[in-house]
Order: sequence, then structure tokens, then C-alpha cells
Amino acid sequence: MMPELTYSRNKSNQMNVYKKQEIAVSSPERTILHLYDIAIQSCISEEEDRAGKAVALLIDGLNFEVGGNVASRLFRLYEYCLVSIHDKKYDEARSILKELRTTWRQALESQMVEVA
Repeated sequence: MMPELTYSRNKSNQMNVYKKQEIAVSSPERTILHLYDIAIQSCISEEEDRAGKAVALLIDGLNFEVGGNVASRLFRLYEYCLVSIHDKKYDEARSILKELRTTWRQALESQMVEVA
């Protein structure tokens, strides 16, 4: 193995560890942004498993008791994204997820929650 490839992989692994630590200490609001980022990036790179897992975690985070109708609508959108990802329609899922991420970020900014 060439030294520069080893360096590149080590640097990539260090970034993954850093990102995992950052997510672990994030607020729930920021964690949702991270999940959107992962799902969107995974759709761009057409990583079905990773995109599906990120969307599944977004579904797991829904609170139907508190969120009511909004949570139900998000569930249907996420479910549609999962089907799109499974059917290799990554652009369709990515488009929906990007719009949801933008809306989520705007909602957080309007509530003065610190976001990246």
C-alpha cells in the first residue's frame, strides 16, 4: 500500500471519529440536521443502506403524540423517501430531504437555536 493512501485513509477515519463524537454530543435539533446531511449525501453517492438507515433514524425520532398531524405527514414523506431509495430513485429522495432540511434549519433559526 502506498504511504499517501494510508495517510488518506487514516485522515478519513479520524474525521469519521470526530463526526461521530460531534453527533453524540449534539442537541436533538442538530442531530436531525446531521441525519438530513447523511441521508442527502448518501443519496448523492447512491449508498442505499446508509441513506435508508439515516431516513429510518429520522422516522424513529418522530413523536406522534406531540407532533400529531405534522409527525404523520413527515412519516409519509420519509416512507416515500425510503421507497424511492430502495427503487434507486436517489434524486427524488434527495430533493425531498433537501427541502425538509432547509425547512428544519429555518425553523431552528427562527427559534434562535444555534445551528451549523
